[in-house]
Amino acid sequence: MSELRRNLVRNLKRRRTFLGISQAELAERAGISVGFVGEMEMGRKAPSLEVLDHLAAALEVEPFRLLMGPSDVADAGGREAIYEAATRIKESLAGSMDAALRSLESEKDAQGPREGKRG
Repeated sequence: MSELRRNLVRNLKRRRTFLGISQAELAERAGISVGFVGEMEMGRKAPSLEVLDHLAAALEVEPFRLLMGPSDVADAGGREAIYEAATRIKESLAGSMDAALRSLESEKDAQGPREGKRG
């Protein structure tokens, strides 16, 4: 299987899953058969340019996005996009850690003082 087809398979599945739609719903939105969607997601069939355009519209993306590989995505976004994503992840993790620590402190306070260990 070519890299381009692998990209298409991966991107079709990811985008469909992200939108929370079934193969049947994607097929209906794109005006193609469910079987053809399944065959594409298994890498057995490739869409024509017209069908690729319909799939992209159904998945709410530009057609070229369905063919992009991971390095293409990083290149298209540039360093700024990567930095921004890393910053968001860092902030999210920090917030989650703070919440977890507050929860543990609340539990500790609710248990009251503990007696020291006797030796």
